[in-house]
Amino acid sequence: MSVMLSSGGVQAQLQDETLRFATATIAPAFGRPEQGTASPSVYTLWPMYDSLTRVSPQGDVSGLLASGWKNLDPTTWELTLKRGVKFHNGKEFTAKQVAGQFGYLTTNDEAAGTVAYSTNQRQAFVASVERIDDYTVRIVTTQPNPELPRQLAGFWIPDTETRDEMGTDVFAKAPIGTGPYMSPKFVGGVDGFIDLVAFEGAMRKPKIARLRIQALSEAATRVTSILSDEIDISQGVPFDSKVQLESAGHRIDVASRPSAMGWRFMSVRKSSPFSDVRVRQAANYAIDRQAIASDLLGGTTVPAGQCATRFTFGYNPDVKPYPYDPVKAKQLLADAGFPNGFEVEAMVLPGAFPADAEIYQFAAQQLGAIGIKVDLVNIQFAEWLDMWFAKKKGPDGGMGFSDIFQNSCHNFNAIPFDSYPNLSCKKNPGSHCDKAEEAKLDAAMGEFDVDKRRKLIQELMVLNHDNAPNLFFVELTDLTGLNKRVKGFYNVIQRFNFHEITLN
Repeated sequence: MSVMLSSGGVQAQLQDETLRFATATIAPAFGRPEQGTASPSVYTLWPMYDSLTRVSPQGDVSGLLASGWKNLDPTTWELTLKRGVKFHNGKEFTAKQVAGQFGYLTTNDEAAGTVAYSTNQRQAFVASVERIDDYTVRIVTTQPNPELPRQLAGFWIPDTETRDEMGTDVFAKAPIGTGPYMSPKFVGGVDGFIDLVAFEGAMRKPKIARLRIQALSEAATRVTSILSDEIDISQGVPFDSKVQLESAGHRIDVASRPSAMGWRFMSVRKSSPFSDVRVRQAANYAIDRQAIASDLLGGTTVPAGQCATRFTFGYNPDVKPYPYDPVKAKQLLADAGFPNGFEVEAMVLPGAFPADAEIYQFAAQQLGAIGIKVDLVNIQFAEWLDMWFAKKKGPDGGMGFSDIFQNSCHNFNAIPFDSYPNLSCKKNPGSHCDKAEEAKLDAAMGEFDVDKRRKLIQELMVLNHDNAPNLFFVELTDLTGLNKRVKGFYNVIQRFNFHEITLN
């Protein structure tokens, strides 16, 4: 059945149905746009908001709300905005909202501690955004940043005037963006669901009249919900559900994601065994990454040995993953003064990535085999954010995580510069510190010459691999379960094309 809906005198035919999407959790800050463009918030926010640019898995940047840009000097950019874009309330999108959002992020204390604030402080370095006219903004950065167009994909643009009138808390439950779905009704908190209706005036025009985003924390439940026809699309299904789904006529979509899945060691703590590089290397030698890729993820991916991934700028093909060598791992532990191993906690968020719970159990078993006895502690994403932004302090100050915590390198939206500040303690006090890495990072982030920049990043990958502050497992893939009635689905770095999907 189809219905004719009208907006501004323009008619479009929508399927009078509800597209039902399951994810592990609703965004912790609901519709607040400052709280993230990656999992889990992206699944809640992308249907409601647009960003200025978009990035492909290969790192190609294109305009979304922006139609073009030019670099005036090393710290000044001029963006041209698309005309005729509307917010959900009918207000026209102009330079006023772009300047308003970045003004909020750079001058309002309320924004401090949000993901967008952190992204700007550590990566984009936007100092000010000036409205030149309704469709032109001038961006000034605090330091040269040739990656700015890519990094602008990491910021959703809301109707800032309405947000400022309502206040942030109210706006989070009644958000107004330019995305394909609008008027969300939040029911049951982060473990509940959101009902949205199509915004026919959207730039990304939807084809289905309603969208429901349902939180289902267990991956197995997300699979059975497809099998029972209660859900159309399930994010993060296990690969071992493939046969079960396909035998019932459904399928799994496999999409590459420019991310290296892994854990990080809190190596700055003097009391931590991981303050010794030999212990960090021992843990890396203890993991059979090929078994993870082949057995737990069905051969859909490859082992990871660096922050950059195969298809991202700065990937170093000479940097190989640590080989599986438990004998060498035990010897390194003994050399570091731990012949009998030690006990440690690992804080993790199962449900964020495909087969992550199984991967964490497997890694804990393999670390245990060399004497590092791991107690897996499940935490919520909101807790993770509090510790990442040091709202909860650790025993030596800085981050409040245990000595191992879940921290993958997500190489988007600035391919792959979202991840590189994750390698430094200057950007993240309380994490890994190395003067040579800091110097290489600073040099890379200020270098405009593409070839020189790539070489610096590749050199950084070598240093970081040898220092081993991370325990990388595999390059991530997104495994999405699709009900057989779903047509036209695709996934570009966790941006599902909800607006283009139809249902049989």
